[in-house]
Amino acid sequence: MTLVAIAAPTVAHAQTSATDEGFAARTWHFEVDTQAALEAWNYNTSHEEIYAIGEGVSYGIRDGLALRMNQRIAYVSQRAEDAVVLGLTIGVRGRVYRRGRVSAFLQGDVGISHTAIATPPRGTRFNYLAAGGGGAMVRVRPRLHVVTTLQLIHISNAGLKGPGRNPDIEAIGPSIGLLFSF
Repeated sequence: MTLVAIAAPTVAHAQTSATDEGFAARTWHFEVDTQAALEAWNYNTSHEEIYAIGEGVSYGIRDGLALRMNQRIAYVSQRAEDAVVLGLTIGVRGRVYRRGRVSAFLQGDVGISHTAIATPPRGTRFNYLAAGGGGAMVRVRPRLHVVTTLQLIHISNAGLKGPGRNPDIEAIGPSIGLLFSF
């Protein structure tokens, strides 16, 4: 009997800890990403394209839900003079499905932005930001994830300077980035 126990093959599976998952409770994460978005519909005289890089931190409030704080630097190509938008956002990301190394999620962020040039044309230098969408997070090794999203981005000043100075940007596009758990 002892010989059978020694000779029998065993399979060892690596166990992943809760901190290896990008939605773990009481865990901090750092994320960097890049994004490209095209104006989805046009209520202003210009057509805009957005190319952005971002970095931020998130904290697992509970298993499957993270609070996010991000900084964005976006190049906005518009018919008038192009602009560079600096933005700060806060939001949440919630897991809706998980299987193995892959998690699907929904997220939403709101914030503010500033630029040296009115964005979009006839707009203002100060704007509000709102972004939302969904995506997937894939663990490629412990504490490292690839994150992809499809987001709708809204940039507007909410009519602060009157209805004649409130054009907005409604753009949609993908992003890809890396999330590090620590």
